Amino acid sequence: AMNAGKKVYTVRKASGEVNLSCDETIWTAADRLSIDEYPWYTGGQKQATTVAALYDADAIYLLFVCEDKHIYAVETRPNGDVYKDSCVEFFANVNPEKGNDYFNFEVNCCGTIHLAYGPDRYNRTLAPDDVLEMIRVSTSIPTPTKEESPSDDGWWLAAAIPFTAISRLTGYPVEVNSGTIWEANFYRCGGKTDPQYACWNPIATPKPDFHQPKYFGILKFE
Repeated sequence: AMNAGKKVYTVRKASGEVNLSCDETIWTAADRLSIDEYPWYTGGQKQATTVAALYDADAIYLLFVCEDKHIYAVETRPNGDVYKDSCVEFFANVNPEKGNDYFNFEVNCCGTIHLAYGPDRYNRTLAPDDVLEMIRVSTSIPTPTKEESPSDDGWWLAAAIPFTAISRLTGYPVEVNSGTIWEANFYRCGGKTDPQYACWNPIATPKPDFHQPKYFGILKFE
């Protein structure tokens, strides 16, 4: 009953090496999900975001493709406030049997990462630098910060999150096999203009709050 009404996404197994580029044909094998729920919408432009995910023995790979008329990022500090920028996020509980602990991977359009682990919004342990360095990110924005521009129309970001990095966060070995289930949600923050808080699996809280593991959807590994 816990999983009634939750969205389900199947993470396909990569057929070869996953290069972190939007153009790679390997992504055509991946299912696409849409970050298209706006539980706290008040006005402004809703802009499309799709996500593709793949995995292999080493890592989970994510490709976010974002429509964006106002691409903005100022945060350059690792584990800084990237959620105030044009930003995408992936929260996951990699072992729902063990309890509610989940990681929150947040990354702005220029590739600055915030990563932490814990049971709720208040009890978070930030990832140390050596764990952040294990995560590979590439984006279509070539600069460390980004001011809004009239020519803005969108951006993409690809990430490789190794299971060894996740294991360092959780404190136990994390392996993924065919049939593994994670609980997870995907989010998009709009930045300075139209700062929409969009999610994949809907969240029923009065105020914007992405730290809601009970509203995570289901990831099934193929």
